Amino acid sequence: MTLGGGMAQSQLPWVVELIASPIPQPIRAQFEKRLVIGRSDKATNFLPDVDLAPYHAELYGISRQHAALVANTAQLMIVDLNSGNGTYLNGVKLTPHEETSLRSQDRLQLGKLPLEVKVLIAPSYPVGFYKDVSMQMNHSVVQGTGQTILLVQTDEDVSRVLTGALEQCGFKVVVAHNVVTAIRLFAQKRPSVVVLDWTLPDMPGVELCRYVRRDTHYHTTPLVVVTKEKKPAIVDEALDAGADVVLAEPLSIKEVQHIVTTLVGQHEQGASSFNTRYLVGTAPLNSIQPQTRRNSIVLFIAGSKDPMVLTVTQPITFGRSVSQNLQSHVDLSRNNAADNGVSRLHARLLYENHTFYIEDMNSVNGTYLNGDPLEPGLKTPLRNADEVRFGRLRAYAYFLEDSDKPE
Repeated sequence: MTLGGGMAQSQLPWVVELIASPIPQPIRAQFEKRLVIGRSDKATNFLPDVDLAPYHAELYGISRQHAALVANTAQLMIVDLNSGNGTYLNGVKLTPHEETSLRSQDRLQLGKLPLEVKVLIAPSYPVGFYKDVSMQMNHSVVQGTGQTILLVQTDEDVSRVLTGALEQCGFKVVVAHNVVTAIRLFAQKRPSVVVLDWTLPDMPGVELCRYVRRDTHYHTTPLVVVTKEKKPAIVDEALDAGADVVLAEPLSIKEVQHIVTTLVGQHEQGASSFNTRYLVGTAPLNSIQPQTRRNSIVLFIAGSKDPMVLTVTQPITFGRSVSQNLQSHVDLSRNNAADNGVSRLHARLLYENHTFYIEDMNSVNGTYLNGDPLEPGLKTPLRNADEVRFGRLRAYAYFLEDSDKPE
């Protein structure tokens, strides 16, 4: 079975946000065909899909059934529902019950209330062209056969819609809401593609990209980055970290399906991961060679929610409550260092000749690597995912480099 332009999209929803000055937080709405905007009426028990009554809707001249968003797979429209004070698009009053196309830069006003409609996900969205013939949107690709896709996404609505879209393509989707969980799932499930949000709660998405790209056996796993903003700096950082594709909201479900299925097919056929590409709006594909960051490491310290990302340009010492004159020192006091037997100057981390080393600094309770005590003053090489113990305080080290090292 092939997946192409004929694949049904009607069951996949639109996800939008409604933004207005009286509304403290954007109103999130998910719908397939029609979304009625208005204000509730207790007398008749009427409740529209989006209720603006809590935001002084009557003062803004909002009718009970004021307007509606109407959608098909490729287009979003606005229709006035014969409201008392009218619906305006770019300053022009709409004819009641007449559907009018709504675009991203349009100015919408319901009665006296200016309202912005932001599309987060659409079933289909026009997104330009592709230089690689295998990425042409009208090119059929083979449907998935149960391969695992790792979706790293904090937004529940976006996660739910993308999961449904990818499962519709024949994939099994596992979801992580932060980088720590994503790293664990990547190691356990070995996904065929990783689709990740650029803004994650525990550490930036860029670090997950770098972690995947340094994996010894699975560093060619395709990476699709989703970002809320189209800022060039964000795109450049994602590409430099090894992302294969960068997509900015609004997301096209059809495009996400096409990209993931194509990447899975290419990767399974042994095709080398194509160079990083920028797919957003009507921009063409730009090919940029990924860069490495070989002297960076992330430490997950027991009892701490926040991973510690370190770029080692000079030796970094670990300990607690030492003189402020000591440079490049990591103070572990907030990790109950004293109770865990961490000395004031306990150990140090070095990066030399493309290798990380850990060295005990004659600490009272010792430094341990994977359970083995280190000899004080002797530099010992670190490997990816090693356990380092400062006294009784455990930490796990992950590298953020590409797997290949210079000769």
